[in-house]
Amino acid sequence: MKKSICYHAILIVLIAILFGFSCSETDDAISIETVGELQILEARIGNLVFSELRGEVSEDYTLSSDRNWLLDGGVFVNEGATLSIEPGTRVFAAFNDNTSFLSIRRGGRIRAEGTRSRPIVFTTIRKLTSIPQPGDWGGIIINGNAPINVAGGEASGEGGTGVYGGNDPDDNSGVLRYVIVEYAGKQLGEDNELNGISLNGVGRNTVVEYVEALYGKDDGFEFFGGTVNVKYAVSLGNADDSFDWTYGWSGYGQFWVAQQDAFQGDRAIEADNSSDDVNALPFSSPILSNVTLIGAMDRDDKNIGIKLRNGTGGFIYNAIVTNFSNHGIDVGETSVMRIDARTLGVENVIVFDNGTASASVSNFNNADAFLNDPTNQFSIEPVLQGFVGVAEGGFDPSSIDDWFTSVDFIGAVDPANDWTSDWINSLR
Repeated sequence: MKKSICYHAILIVLIAILFGFSCSETDDAISIETVGELQILEARIGNLVFSELRGEVSEDYTLSSDRNWLLDGGVFVNEGATLSIEPGTRVFAAFNDNTSFLSIRRGGRIRAEGTRSRPIVFTTIRKLTSIPQPGDWGGIIINGNAPINVAGGEASGEGGTGVYGGNDPDDNSGVLRYVIVEYAGKQLGEDNELNGISLNGVGRNTVVEYVEALYGKDDGFEFFGGTVNVKYAVSLGNADDSFDWTYGWSGYGQFWVAQQDAFQGDRAIEADNSSDDVNALPFSSPILSNVTLIGAMDRDDKNIGIKLRNGTGGFIYNAIVTNFSNHGIDVGETSVMRIDARTLGVENVIVFDNGTASASVSNFNNADAFLNDPTNQFSIEPVLQGFVGVAEGGFDPSSIDDWFTSVDFIGAVDPANDWTSDWINSLR
């Protein structure tokens, strides 16, 4: 439920009194440590002391949970180096003329391994000093050596965040586990936005699980090609798409949750092969299972649950799609051919209460094959308890690959085991 602006203003004042914050964000910082090309400074904000990071991680370094960390500008992890982050660590991003973000370069690694009781949180410094806003900083970017389908096999990340792409589908960029990213997705210009978590040409030996992107200005999660697999992912209140893929992503996903905020949001899933060439190889052909997508009836009536377009392939099983003001599932003309070729499918899904804002929209668009599939349901309206799924009628994705957890339910959350409890941050 939305809290009032007045409530937040009072809360910020109380925090400011408690910690002694002034209106200015940072006081002068002094250098306390240099590790290779990384500079660590002591920065005081009110009565709190931060270890401020500037530059590049060129040798192994650990962010410990007993210090407050602050990113000032783009911080890069270089090839051959590993940035480790302890459970319970808080990493803040400065809010100034620099664009703060954390970028893992090709050949570099991150080992951010939180726990359910002590997740790692990346957020804006304005969460302590004023009122945080979507787009306060740039988020986490991981660049890998896995294949992408752009000409030449390489691309440069938005915002100068690194080159990605290669020929190693088994590439390993490290671990993100129990990691929360808030208020990211800074917009740098027209069609030049960062996201909450950007996975650029990331390989399948990278571990990404129990991750959340919350209140970003652009997409929560975006996949630019690669083969990375993602399990237990939550995307809440992001201003553009909750999950977005393009450039030939061909990984797996299971147990995904998306919920839109009533005041912002576009598609819960926006899926492309390539807007430049719908036949570019490798095709986007991910396999997803156990997804819950909850929309918001906002004022523009354009919200779509799943938009499959620009030649994307792939299969989605065991999804719940509801409350989107436009279509629940909409297939673009250049992806209809993938349905005909049986390289694009949606099965064992429950799609209901979409398109209620206008008689011209509905649960399905350009998707008669999905509408007529006997495994799909659109005439029932289950009562959802939070993100908990429907206890029966699911397809077992472990029959495709043993990476998938064997299930018999539809939706992202097992009715007998709520994996989202106790660690995610929720919508206000």
